[in-house]
Amino acid sequence: MRRSVTVFPDLSAKEVSAIVETRKQYAKAFNMSVDCLISNSSTSKRFLHEVQYERIKEECHSLPTGLIQCARDVAVEAVKTWNVKRTKLKQRNPKKAERMRRPSMKEKCTMRYDVRTVTLRGSQLTFSTCDRRIRTIISIPGFFTERYPDSEGWKQKGANIGVNRKGRVFVNLIYECPDCDIVENDGKIVGLDRGIYNIVTTSDGTHYGAKDVRRVKRKYNHVRSELQEKGTRSARRRLKAISGCEKRFVHDQNHCISKKLANTDEDVSVYVLEDLSSMNMLRLRGKSNRTMRKWLSNWSYSDLEFKLIYKCQRNGIRVEFVDARYTSQKCCVCKTIDKASRKGNRYVCRHCGNAMHADVNAAINIRDSYITQTLKSGQAAVNQPYGWSAIGKPATEPVGKTLTSKPSGLS
Repeated sequence: MRRSVTVFPDLSAKEVSAIVETRKQYAKAFNMSVDCLISNSSTSKRFLHEVQYERIKEECHSLPTGLIQCARDVAVEAVKTWNVKRTKLKQRNPKKAERMRRPSMKEKCTMRYDVRTVTLRGSQLTFSTCDRRIRTIISIPGFFTERYPDSEGWKQKGANIGVNRKGRVFVNLIYECPDCDIVENDGKIVGLDRGIYNIVTTSDGTHYGAKDVRRVKRKYNHVRSELQEKGTRSARRRLKAISGCEKRFVHDQNHCISKKLANTDEDVSVYVLEDLSSMNMLRLRGKSNRTMRKWLSNWSYSDLEFKLIYKCQRNGIRVEFVDARYTSQKCCVCKTIDKASRKGNRYVCRHCGNAMHADVNAAINIRDSYITQTLKSGQAAVNQPYGWSAIGKPATEPVGKTLTSKPSGLS
């Protein structure tokens, strides 16, 4: 498990200039490593070290050996990712795959440091540069040390160092706890349905709407189109200034929602999500219309999934996945699959008459699919209402069986 915290050390102008020069040589070492790997069709660190180390040392004579090895490791990871993406793209568009840009690093980069090149002893932080090893005193926020104390095994394992747009040096300290024991809760299972109009809908009937997110996306989409059409010098400056504003807002919304789910007051042991790993492939293969592809491109379901997993892991809540097929078309009561039963955000089953919010119906189906899989695999499952908990009606049959009759009092 990893966590990170950003600090801003107080450095002199000479030390900042040394970091800027280190960034230039770090980027040069990275680009040389990438060129060597691609030209030799290799992703081996050992091969790269044997072939390219001496040459990089001659070209970047003042760059410390530890930082050369850090740049080498980052280059190997970047080339591996590039190879995977290029291989997938070749299956769909070979010509576009041939024109795919290879990994590169600009001089204004963020450098990755490991335990050899950066150390933290108490409040003293030291890290390597082209000039000398810089020593400075930093102050880590109190909330971070209280939440992740050394007594629980959290140790500093590296850092990312760079210079922001205002010319201020930042250090992103990375902490790791490999032997952190997490006690899982013995609570209920909750299904989560992710969507475009509702970011998350739980099987208990709670909605986290996307009204603000959609409003901000429409705003920045309009501003970008106006500025791109204008094309003047000031318009380009404005485009650069607003770049990332929309992304940061969406990240903040996902952080808030995932935090609420992970720190819930209810006794939750498992959150169940749809497996949407094939969503991008369906979009690229043209399985949807132009408007739907645009919505899917702006849908940050993966970012929310990532944030929810690591937040729940700390609190002993597991995140599981089930097949996403027919979760929105299936009735959570009679399990009849009928595409015509869903109309917008309402689901009215034409077989049994069940009527509820479509996202709640999908969330219940997601939860029930996981319970069914758990029973088939022979694992223990939590006994809880099956099918009608979102509207407050308890089930009268045990977990794993499908309700065949509609509970009384349901409209």
